[in-house]
Amino acid sequence: MPKFWFELFLCALYAGLNVAGSATIKSALEGRSLGSFGDYFWFLLYWKTILGLSFVFMSALVVFKALSIAKMTYILPVSTGINFLLTFLIGIFIFAERQNFFSYAGAALVLAGILLMSLRGNS
Repeated sequence: MPKFWFELFLCALYAGLNVAGSATIKSALEGRSLGSFGDYFWFLLYWKTILGLSFVFMSALVVFKALSIAKMTYILPVSTGINFLLTFLIGIFIFAERQNFFSYAGAALVLAGILLMSLRGNS
């Protein structure tokens, strides 16, 4: 696999794991109130929370690898953009969050930015 595609793959893998972790934690929060230290403590021991944090930890390992082989000015903007788009889609399709025209326009601009950054590559 050429270096450029491997870097893009790592960006997407980082974003996917990060969003999976956040979505898992969000689903664990449904119907819960974190109003006290005890609420937080027991929430942190809940299996869904541990799974979500595991995904987030794995995403960190992936981004460390990506940063070790490519420019930060490429990896972080591209992976953050992919992360945003995945979060946007998960919010709509999994959590039934409604969006307006401006949200969709913003997502389109982020996608355009990712494409432009990817065309620039790692040169």
